[in-house]
Amino acid sequence: MFYRETNIFITEGRSHYRIPSIVCTNNGTVLAFCNDRKDTVIDHADESTLVCCRKKPGADWGNVETLAQLPGWTNSIGAAVYDRETDTVFCSGSRSAVSRNEFGSYTEEQLEEMRKEAAAKAEAAGVTPGAYWLLSRNCGEQWEEIPFRCTPYPMTAPDGSTVSLTGSCHGSAPGIQLRCGPHAGRLLCPARYATGTYTDLAGLQTHSYNCALYSDDHGMTWHTSAPVQHGTGEGTLLERQDGTIYYNSRAYYRDQKRYLAFSHDGGETYGEFTTDDFLLEEITLGCNASLLRVEKSELTQPELLPEGAASLTVFVNPRDKGRRNLTACISFDEGLTWAHTRQIRAHLSAYSSLAYNRLDGLFYLLFEHGEKDPYDGGLSVAEMDLAWLMAGC
Repeated sequence: MFYRETNIFITEGRSHYRIPSIVCTNNGTVLAFCNDRKDTVIDHADESTLVCCRKKPGADWGNVETLAQLPGWTNSIGAAVYDRETDTVFCSGSRSAVSRNEFGSYTEEQLEEMRKEAAAKAEAAGVTPGAYWLLSRNCGEQWEEIPFRCTPYPMTAPDGSTVSLTGSCHGSAPGIQLRCGPHAGRLLCPARYATGTYTDLAGLQTHSYNCALYSDDHGMTWHTSAPVQHGTGEGTLLERQDGTIYYNSRAYYRDQKRYLAFSHDGGETYGEFTTDDFLLEEITLGCNASLLRVEKSELTQPELLPEGAASLTVFVNPRDKGRRNLTACISFDEGLTWAHTRQIRAHLSAYSSLAYNRLDGLFYLLFEHGEKDPYDGGLSVAEMDLAWLMAGC
């Protein structure tokens, strides 16, 4: 069995790291992304920067590299996704000149002042606010920025209102590339949007929706899916062997349940809404989670799977109140049932992101943790093999 933790984004000085996302490339390079929030961990922090740490095959983790930064602005991370067909890594971001509290209550006069301030800052900096993609065609050696092109934009919400989708909100899990059926090769990323305004939990339940972004031209243009359930945010995606897309969402109902939806058209529309009673959700406001499915043929220890199992599915989130007890839940039938749990950290921990490296046979979990709160320790990456995950099963 193998398990190792490395703190790669260490909270120190002005830097407070949050919102993990991790991907593995064809050659075994592992890329970890997050936000560096200056002087605070709050969501509407000024001077958030999008950063990356890279682990080359057979090497240790490298230095943290700044990918997007503009003093006085916010560069919020969205979903990362890897196109294995073109060997291209994408990480989405959203650039804002003026930071707003998601739950802030603003008068129309205040909003107008914010709009004027944002326009003035954008003109002075010569920078266009909004969403963008950072991409690398050489496993993180160099990066380039391209515009975020999405249709329809702006989009129409289920209540008939028009909203702007910025690509993917913070806290979204990594995207996936479809392998099965007529949409094989499609890039599919979790995203979310909000309609109207909200200042409390009831408003969030009514005006927050998950959705997905998909691209059929290797990330150059994107399309917005139909909405998933209202009251959801920060979802995770999985493609089953038959091509069904399984959407597993954080929700804001304080019922300790994860909310599920399914797509049979490559992630364009969703239905069959239900909940999962086994995957316990943090009761206060829920939490971002990780989800990953690996084919048995790709595992380096396939003999550990039960007879008849074609794949392994792993789901990770904090299961206890206050964002404690970070736990991996194991399924051998693509999330229909859950056969095993493995505690990763008993104390405070929050958001996580999970990837599998086929070259070294290790699972990589990038997660937030702390001592006084779930974030003050920064972000660590846990490297583990299947034998460690399956211990006691």
